[in-house]
Amino acid sequence: MVKSYQRFEQSSVFGVISSNSNCVWVPPSSKKSKSLGKVITGALENISVWDLKTSELEYVLSDGLPPGSVDLKSSKPAEVSYLQFHSETGLIAAGYADGVIKLWDLVSKTVLLSFNGHKSRITMLKFDKTGTQLISGSEDSNIIVWDLVSEVGLYKLRSHKGTITGLWCDSDNWLISTSKDGLIKVWDLKTQQCIETHIAHTGECWALGIMTDFVVTSSADSQLKIWQMDLEGEPGSKLIEKGAFEKQSKQRGLSIEFTTTSDGVHFFYVQNADKTVEIFRLRKDIEIAKAIKRREKRLTEKGMTEEDIKTNISESYVSFVMHPFQVVRSMYKIKSVAWTLSLSTKLEVVVTTNSNTIEYYSVPYEKRDPTSPTPIKAHTIELQGSRTDVRSIDISDDNALLATASNGELKIWNLNTKSCIRTFECGYALTCKFLPGGLLVVVGTREGNLQLFDLASSVLLTTIEAAHEGAIWSLDVTNDGKRLVTGSADKSIKFWDFQVKQELIAGTSDKYVPQMNIVHDSTLELGDDILSIKISGDDKFLAISLLDNTVKVFFLDSMKFFLSLYGHKLPVLSLDISDDTKVIITSSADKNIKIWGLDFGDCHKSLFAHQDSIMCVKFLPGSHNFFSASKDGFVKYWDGDKFECIQKLAAHQSEVWALAVSDNGERVVSVSHDHSIRIWEETDDQVFLEEEREKELEEQYEDTLLASLEEGNADDTFKGDVKNDEDDEATRVSKQTIESLKAGERLMDALDLGIKEIEEMENYEAEMVKYKKKQRIDAPVKPTGNAILLAVRKTPVEYIMDTLIGIKPSQLEDSLLVLPFSYVLKFLKFFDYVMKVPNILNNRLALICKNLFFILKSNSKELVSQKNEELKLQISRVKHQLRSALQTNEDDLGFNIQGLKFIKQQWNMKHNFEFVDDYDQQAQAEKSAKKEYSVP
Repeated sequence: MVKSYQRFEQSSVFGVISSNSNCVWVPPSSKKSKSLGKVITGALENISVWDLKTSELEYVLSDGLPPGSVDLKSSKPAEVSYLQFHSETGLIAAGYADGVIKLWDLVSKTVLLSFNGHKSRITMLKFDKTGTQLISGSEDSNIIVWDLVSEVGLYKLRSHKGTITGLWCDSDNWLISTSKDGLIKVWDLKTQQCIETHIAHTGECWALGIMTDFVVTSSADSQLKIWQMDLEGEPGSKLIEKGAFEKQSKQRGLSIEFTTTSDGVHFFYVQNADKTVEIFRLRKDIEIAKAIKRREKRLTEKGMTEEDIKTNISESYVSFVMHPFQVVRSMYKIKSVAWTLSLSTKLEVVVTTNSNTIEYYSVPYEKRDPTSPTPIKAHTIELQGSRTDVRSIDISDDNALLATASNGELKIWNLNTKSCIRTFECGYALTCKFLPGGLLVVVGTREGNLQLFDLASSVLLTTIEAAHEGAIWSLDVTNDGKRLVTGSADKSIKFWDFQVKQELIAGTSDKYVPQMNIVHDSTLELGDDILSIKISGDDKFLAISLLDNTVKVFFLDSMKFFLSLYGHKLPVLSLDISDDTKVIITSSADKNIKIWGLDFGDCHKSLFAHQDSIMCVKFLPGSHNFFSASKDGFVKYWDGDKFECIQKLAAHQSEVWALAVSDNGERVVSVSHDHSIRIWEETDDQVFLEEEREKELEEQYEDTLLASLEEGNADDTFKGDVKNDEDDEATRVSKQTIESLKAGERLMDALDLGIKEIEEMENYEAEMVKYKKKQRIDAPVKPTGNAILLAVRKTPVEYIMDTLIGIKPSQLEDSLLVLPFSYVLKFLKFFDYVMKVPNILNNRLALICKNLFFILKSNSKELVSQKNEELKLQISRVKHQLRSALQTNEDDLGFNIQGLKFIKQQWNMKHNFEFVDDYDQQAQAEKSAKKEYSVP
């Protein structure tokens, strides 16, 4: 009988406040509301919506199946790379690292549209003014214009040679883009051509900001360049360089964004690649005129000529137009910035940082100057995540609490609500452990200190400074909870006892309170640094991994040496002993897991388990199955008896540092460098190893298939038209995906089924005609009809049309491209049959035209070379009938429009009454009469 296992799926992910995307501010729903609005951040593959005032997570936008599901790929989910909000429609456009763009509706919290046209990470997204078009830029140096109404990509602009870093569009006419190739380009969207190219900076151009005719770009150093924009000007003079400005920060400016206050003053910020955001103010026209007059007067007094004065003023254009306003400084490196409120008395910005926090700053000001020397930090969202990487985790006995230890912080989480209930300050924590009962947590630090925390009273009970002379890399507690064992880089193992002592209450002389203390008992000296220790479930053995790549096993009670396990080529980073004390597993920096017998110390199996150092291994309670976590970002589930990988859990975006398994074995928790804490829960679904291997092979085949389709055939390199197509600045949006391939296959199946049915019916009718004319003796047998068509109660033409309707508009052209030429001929035959069904022809005219024109265009050369008279007659027949149908449709539309205009006119005549005041009318008449009289 084939052995099956229970499947583990991700049940939740938390701990990420903001990941590697920008943030977006959404204003409160009503102006009377006291709310500060919401900030939307990318949280790896999800999108988090935070309330700024309460610092609470309102909800999370998540799409697709959870990692670990049976129908999900074993590759990592793509993380959110860019966000853009359109206030009028309430839509959030999210760009992902794999080039996919999804449009989310904040009301229904669902994905409305999904586009897949870029080959790499999305770096810029911009809505047009109407919100009906979306422009995207990517690391593949392409810009794509998407139509949100028809759900298709209109065209792809490719002229840049580097990552797109800035986009700005003006309705349907003009687009300005910047890229890391150092160029700034002006595009005419009507002709889809680049009409101007300027060298923005000698190196890379990192950001673009535009307000009316004022344009700012940033370089890879401290320079900002100012441009004047005149889109009505002649080609070549639509962008004019006006000067440069040196920022305070020497780091590159990553983003530039403008805002306008309620009294019409323009501000913009420059987010630097450090801990600062520089805010600049644009002077009003009156201020600029006064400043120029003062400069002219001063230069005239110095005796300068008019030409010299003009030259001086034009060179000082930048200093007249803008001036530095204030610098926002954060404790951490800033990841993204967004304007929130822009009032006549204060400016407010929200900032996300590299340390997994959101900060809200207020800049009060009067007239032209800020009133405080530094911005006011009004709110911070930081409790629901760690500042630094979590290095160690542990789950309490009752499986209700989770402890995560990092540099400077120990956090306690409720595993049911996923909320942080305690935060303690500690040293640089390397290891932590719940004591039996789940109310005390002991932490070992890099400085060699031991710290004991009480969760009930939220206090640090005791600190043993210099418990070891080196870093405490690992600690473990005996099952009875009476002894603590610590292993350190000072080459020693120390044993500690827990004792309750009467401590004198501070400020009193005779009042004592019982308090838990850690007392040193004995020390075991070894010959090398200790990296990991583990006490067996029956408290019989103590396993110790050393820096010399070996694992030594001692008897815990007598500390006599028992076994030495050697075979790893690099140090063992983690080890674990099974509940029955028969097997020990070790994981090493050499990417291998070794399974040993604890009776004789023999190696049962060595597994090449991961592509990088394996940081942690944990047995499932009551079995020899175990989990492993590695720097390659994967968590894997293994069978320790058959030595096979059961599941490959891909969700973390970077190195996985630690694992914890609950006592009942139903829950596994993993933590990573991406700040996420992921909970994997056992489900009722079963895993069969053969099916998992088949799924992996299918994924590999699909990836190679898509790569070959994108690269094209070897013959394509010799085709002149392909090369010319590559040189075009504007091309069609096309990207083959598994979905488009499957849609093409569905269409081919429908054509096979439908055309065969139609031909059989035509043959039957022809035979019947012959039979009626007595040209044949036997009566023909009527075809029974396909079972599928009978089940869905559709005619063949309706069945094919329904299949065509079911293909997403964004995937339609790509699915038609994969049709072999034999199916193209069947498709054209289908259109000939459609022309005979007026109901379908009239209702689906736009879809029929779109498909027919694309098929004819993409297969024009093959169709022209065909010497098939019947095919030519068929296409000609379709052309005449389609023209007739389009003309009828046009006439109907014209008639309907005129009818609506007439109804509107009749409504206005009956319902709209204009009130005219007799006195006002008389005064107006007298005024006009006087004017007439005064004319000579």
